[in-house]
Amino acid sequence: ISLSIKPGEKVGIIGRIGSGKTTLSKLILGLYQPTEGTVLVDGIDIRQIDPADLRRSMGFVSQDPVLFYGTLKHNLTMGAPYASDEEMLAAARISGVDQFASRHPDGYDMIISERGESLSGGQRQSIAVARAVLNRPSVLLLDEPSSHMDNQSEMALRSRLKNICVDKTVILVTHRTALLDLVDRLIVMDNGRIVADGPKEQVVTALKEGRIGGARRAA
Repeated sequence: ISLSIKPGEKVGIIGRIGSGKTTLSKLILGLYQPTEGTVLVDGIDIRQIDPADLRRSMGFVSQDPVLFYGTLKHNLTMGAPYASDEEMLAAARISGVDQFASRHPDGYDMIISERGESLSGGQRQSIAVARAVLNRPSVLLLDEPSSHMDNQSEMALRSRLKNICVDKTVILVTHRTALLDLVDRLIVMDNGRIVADGPKEQVVTALKEGRIGGARRAA
């Protein structure tokens, strides 16, 4: 794979299950190391960057956010322990966490069960989004962020993300077409290869017309 993403670009990555989308996102995050070639961030080999610095510059929202037993506040700030209450509340408003926290008698001291089992899929994802934006990252990587949501929750998430993503580089891995409103460029993967890469409208048209082999189901 040869791929370059410029600062401020909004890029969507789609493809069938097993096409390599999530593997690519983990390479970008430094969670996987390439067996060949290099991953560069601002021209620097990712292996030469302190993982803590990399995490601060990249906000990550996964399809299965990891939540722990403890207060909502602790779950929000676990990746940003020095965040002020004002910063936490701002992230909660942007992400939609405040919508359910404000209705709970304990507010941000409400107890979250292990793995967040007491929360809905949309609420868990809202916490993940708040975590991702709390450090004010320059890059936001979203890996199937609405996979456990119903249509209404997905539309609410899309609206919030649209505001969050304005001044950031965005990499969106998804199979949900509704979230493609967030991106301008679309990459299609199949069997670990990039089979299409271009302006979103052109790539979507090519998919609908069957001109991109091995990836039609992704759209």
